[in-house]
Amino acid sequence: MIKRGKSTNDHGKPPTSMADFIRLAGIGPELAEFVNDFTERPEIFFSMSIKRRREIENQMDAVIATFEQ
Repeated sequence: MIKRGKSTNDHGKPPTSMADFIRLAGIGPELAEFVNDFTERPEIFFSMSIKRRREIENQMDAVIATFEQ
C-alpha cells in the first residue's frame, strides 16, 4: 500500500535533502514555508489570526496522522 506523499519509486529511499524529506512526508508547500519561517521567527505564530493558526494546525495534524498509519 502506498502512503500519501510517496510514490512506488520512493519506497525505502531515505531523503537526501530537506526538500526530499518534506515531499516524502506529504507536507505541502504552504505548510513547509510556514515551518521554515517559524523556525527562524517563532513570534510569527502569535501575530497570526486565529483562523490562520487553525488552518496550520489542521495541516500539521493531517501530516502527523499519515505517520500513524
